[in-house]
Amino acid sequence: MRRSLICCFAAALFCIAQSKEVRFGPNNAFRLECGKDVTTANECPGVMEGTKLYPLPQSTLDSYIRLRTADIKRNPISATSGQYLREEFIGPYQIEGNRLWFGNSFYDNEGWRGVGAFGYFDPSARRYEMFSPPEIARYEIKAILVEPDKVWLGLDRSIEDISPEPGGFAEWNRTTHAIHRYDVEFEVSKIERSGDALRLTSIGGYAIFRDGRITRYKTENGETVAVERFPPLPSHY
Repeated sequence: MRRSLICCFAAALFCIAQSKEVRFGPNNAFRLECGKDVTTANECPGVMEGTKLYPLPQSTLDSYIRLRTADIKRNPISATSGQYLREEFIGPYQIEGNRLWFGNSFYDNEGWRGVGAFGYFDPSARRYEMFSPPEIARYEIKAILVEPDKVWLGLDRSIEDISPEPGGFAEWNRTTHAIHRYDVEFEVSKIERSGDALRLTSIGGYAIFRDGRITRYKTENGETVAVERFPPLPSHY
């Protein structure tokens, strides 16, 4: 499937979910800049202050080779005549104080690639602070929850035929920068705090993560039942 069609599909979903203007920083002077034409941009390229754009920093070929060595064989640089083709955007976000926390998104097939990363834009310094641990480098960020001591990330890969490839979810310690990735079979599209647990929204249901254990619930015909595993994701949806 052509990448432009995939971007258009993703753009429609993204713009519906995040149609209102997002402002943050002192006096709400900064805003998240997103494409107005869903046929040409699928996410948000950066942050605006007045008419000045602070574009999201893009990964480099060196960082891709260093962090995604195993994927070079699957998606060789030679497939694009040695060019490092990537379009990384600001994806899911959360405002904490004056900062805009976010995860990046990118298409990862047909010669296009990227390096998974998350971080924040600091209005006082007018710069991005980005983190890209090896554990998440091959995944785009599908969901983010920023808490005082941790950042939680939903991970997946956007590959051919608009097919998600679940990457589980990750727990990142804001003090030590230690990260742990939980490998699950379902796509985590939203993460919410629910008392002493996390609620992980997925296609057709949700899961509860508490004390390192996951309980899955599938919704079907208006009823919610506990399941051992979610069924495989469709190749098109």
